[in-house]
Amino acid sequence: MKKRIFSVIFSAVVGALTLCGCSSSSAQVAATPSSADSAPVAVTPATEAVTQPEPTTEYIEPVTVNLVAVGDMLMHAGASIPAVQPDGSYNYDYLFANIRSAVEGADIAVVNNEVIMAGNEIGNIGYPCFNVRTELGDAEVRAGFDVILGATNHTMDQDASGILNCVNFWQTSHPDTAVLGMHDSADSASDIYVHEVNGVRIAMLNYTYGTNGIPVPSGYEYTVDLMTEATKPRIADDIARAKSISDFVIVYPHWGTEYNLGISDEQTAWASFFAEQGVDLVIGTHPHVIEPVQWVESSTGHRMLVYYSLGNFVSIQYYNYSMLGGMAKVSITKDASGTRISDYDMDFLVTHYTSGRTAVTKCFLRQYKEELAASHAILVEPPENYATVNAGYPFTVAGLKNIAKSVCPEFAEDL
Repeated sequence: MKKRIFSVIFSAVVGALTLCGCSSSSAQVAATPSSADSAPVAVTPATEAVTQPEPTTEYIEPVTVNLVAVGDMLMHAGASIPAVQPDGSYNYDYLFANIRSAVEGADIAVVNNEVIMAGNEIGNIGYPCFNVRTELGDAEVRAGFDVILGATNHTMDQDASGILNCVNFWQTSHPDTAVLGMHDSADSASDIYVHEVNGVRIAMLNYTYGTNGIPVPSGYEYTVDLMTEATKPRIADDIARAKSISDFVIVYPHWGTEYNLGISDEQTAWASFFAEQGVDLVIGTHPHVIEPVQWVESSTGHRMLVYYSLGNFVSIQYYNYSMLGGMAKVSITKDASGTRISDYDMDFLVTHYTSGRTAVTKCFLRQYKEELAASHAILVEPPENYATVNAGYPFTVAGLKNIAKSVCPEFAEDL
């Protein structure tokens, strides 16, 4: 069972210390003679030494918080086919069956909801303007996820009303689950979310580079947190406020270039910006493929860890390399010297789906077998351009491992 304490805003409380002291003239005593010819009274300093208290350093027992995060829940309509139950209800637990213990075992678990939950009356809609039923959110909570990332390029797919409906679902059905990056009011948009575990306060922020050209309606600018040149001052202010009320700051940017296994110039520039603001950890989404993990250092020497992209958690795309995703694993330790990343890793994940989408699930790459890979719909019913788009990336266990080793070799040594 996770130990969780949730808080949206912390207020700093400053204790006033009353300092008592003497004026510099108090060391002198004026003597009044008893007669005109009396000798002055000599003042003899005290012979006993005054013992000053030894300075003390408060000991803080180290506390470590373990965080896991996964990438894009890219819910094409076909990915919901196995959710339909005999009685007509929906259940998405199948998506998390093979990774649930890893999610539940973390102190904080984060997932990126690529698509909006704008209302079940809309139904499950695929590309280009998505919607997925709210039962997906129920399954995410059952799987153990604590934090939902909502700022993506698909956040406005069902207009501002879709965002308001989505936020309302989370608030009414799962009020203890944090939803970042989208809001139902200007007041809530100004809040900084802080997740506290065993006295370690971790602030989290989520932004998207855009909304696929769908404009945010006038008067509803608060609904989605954008990451543009125009919003940089606001982001810098968010980070500054986050630092003032927490021990550790994480930014989750929706950024980069789709299907790029490398790092774009845009990502490099934003990573530098985040490091200069004092962010401690960046975990990126959007490219639908895994990307490198690097340390970035600011001009003042502050070091920030960046997972540039965790790839897809779920999709039914036909790109072999988009079937490989990552689960970031970060240990955050607080002690007398401060709060820092004490360990970090990544587990590689494979999206498996069958012909007709009768089965869709996620597996750890280390447990994925060639026999199962051979039944993947990518191989059973490949599209006409399959060979072209996947040239050099065979869909085999060995091929998936080669992608992991080429992009994130430091985490793939034991594959």
